Amino acid sequence: MIHEVIVTTMSKSGEVHIAPMGIRFLEKKVVISPFRPSQTLDNILESNIATVNFVDDVRVFAGIVSRYKRDWELSKHNELDVVPNLIIANTVYNLIVSDFEDDEKRPNIVCDVKKSTILKPFLGFNRAQFSVIEAAVLISRLGMIPMEKIDKEIEYLKIGIDKTSGPHEKEAWKWIQKKILDYKKFNMSPFVVRLSLGQQTWVFRKMYQDYKIGVDIKFAELDKFMFICFLF
Repeated sequence: MIHEVIVTTMSKSGEVHIAPMGIRFLEKKVVISPFRPSQTLDNILESNIATVNFVDDVRVFAGIVSRYKRDWELSKHNELDVVPNLIIANTVYNLIVSDFEDDEKRPNIVCDVKKSTILKPFLGFNRAQFSVIEAAVLISRLGMIPMEKIDKEIEYLKIGIDKTSGPHEKEAWKWIQKKILDYKKFNMSPFVVRLSLGQQTWVFRKMYQDYKIGVDIKFAELDKFMFICFLF
């Protein structure tokens, strides 16, 4: 079984990184499998510690994945071997790495639970919370799966929002919807031109308002960018 949680990790400089992630239990151990490359993986390899936050406030998932709210209040710890947890977490597991199974895409990091703390009770399952979690997974796949599939699943998930959501779920759903609309506006407009050279991609979008060319450059070098603009 995969549990959707928030994993907090810390860099050598003390900066805390917050990431939604699925974890598994292996008997009494916790298995985290972050993708390469990722800040979560880098931080755990550097520190050998992490904190798992079990959270029923789904705004955290939607806010981080959509990038519309990425800063969440953290606990204050004096211990150097403990990563701060989310203040709004229900339950917190402080982990220490016990084994590492390398993989070129998703290594498995096996951890012992050093300490578990219940901060507040879990009040039961809610359909709207499920809808937000599933929608957050969908928007993390924008550009990787067909837009028609995403639209269809979002339409179905909205039923749970309409019937059972509270203020937190409604706010999270607004971030989900905005992320999808922003993606469509920039990536699915008939005035978008994509040009790829090898593994590098440049996206050009004509702006009606001032007839300039808006550019989102990924992995671009200046000389190649100038060359592409000339071709365009």
